[in-house]
Amino acid sequence: MQISESNLPDWISRNKRLMVVLLASVALVGVGVGLKRSQAERNLRAASAALYEAELKLEKELKLAGTTPVSDVDRQLSETVTALKGVLQKFAGQAAGWEAGFQLAELYFKYEPRSGKAIPAYQALTATAPGPREKLFTWYSLAYAFEQQGKFDEALQQLDQAIALGQPLLKAELALSRARLLARSGKQAEAQKAFEKVASDYANTEASRKAEQWKGMKNL
Repeated sequence: MQISESNLPDWISRNKRLMVVLLASVALVGVGVGLKRSQAERNLRAASAALYEAELKLEKELKLAGTTPVSDVDRQLSETVTALKGVLQKFAGQAAGWEAGFQLAELYFKYEPRSGKAIPAYQALTATAPGPREKLFTWYSLAYAFEQQGKFDEALQQLDQAIALGQPLLKAELALSRARLLARSGKQAEAQKAFEKVASDYANTEASRKAEQWKGMKNL
């Protein structure tokens, strides 16, 4: 049915009920979007607050430790570990959850280099990283955790995963790290080619300078 200006008032009068239903539907959609946005904002604030509380606990426990070296993260930083695990579990798949898990893995990497606890901590994050940049940092850090244990082949696999993401961030550093790991694993011929490629691809950069410096070294 075609509606002209002349018969528009009559059409509105006859279809008031339909219009009320349509307007109510539009209003409900708007309310739904608003509620979702409000809920997301509350969730983000809660996640940020929980992560901040965990960081405060870490600051407090490190201060209490004083000059005593931290060698057992789960025992000496127990409140921090509990808080970080809580954030990781509650906000899994979100930025705050990933950040909490990453901080926990970093604590193991820094304070318990021989325990190997950092490896499963990083590995748990590879499947729940909220985006490619978080995946990049996870795999990059996991490579170093494997290297820390002398597992060079496994470390190379993690770097390859990170490189395969195709992210421009840390691209030169990833290539340089891969060349260095090849050298440390005894694959000297591959390492030399990799160093030369870094020096060529990233000419006049810090990565290129290091590649030129490291390619002739046996102990890296």
